[in-house]
Amino acid sequence: MSEYTTIYLRNRNTPLLEYREHPSFEETSNLSKDEIIAAIYKVDEYNKNVHKSFGCELFRLSTTLSRQLDVLQWSSSPRTLTVEQLDRVLAFYNEEIEDYKRSIAKHKATIAKLETRILKANVDLYDKISKDIDKYNESIGFLEEELENTQCQYNKFYFAKGILDNKSNAEEYELIYTKS
Repeated sequence: MSEYTTIYLRNRNTPLLEYREHPSFEETSNLSKDEIIAAIYKVDEYNKNVHKSFGCELFRLSTTLSRQLDVLQWSSSPRTLTVEQLDRVLAFYNEEIEDYKRSIAKHKATIAKLETRILKANVDLYDKISKDIDKYNESIGFLEEELENTQCQYNKFYFAKGILDNKSNAEEYELIYTKS
């Protein structure tokens, strides 16, 4: 199951609409078929305009990245994204980036040790060490790819923080997010 976190830039003066639910069975039990259809149509027409009230979609995070991003609470309706939340998000991604960098450095140090050992190894040990080096190189490739993805997400949120850090933007615009 995928989870999406979407960030929107919106004008503060625009009313923020929330999705309405269709009438429940209890609410429609005393209504005629035409009245039920009219009530459902009214809700559907209203809900068509809700997404427009969110403003401009800046970016979307999905699946694992969004699930890891638990500093933003799940909500069925849009929530304001504050500077404090952005700072926590940036701290989260910065910690992830540093973890990846440390892991890559650790793997490279291990490879350097293995390469020193391989020079003194006999044939049987040479093959084992060579396979270990290949595994570490493969792991480094995976970690570098994850590091690049995480840095990309960090940059997106850093961009969003830059919008709010600008005083003139902060007066006229706000950021909201949805999780679904």
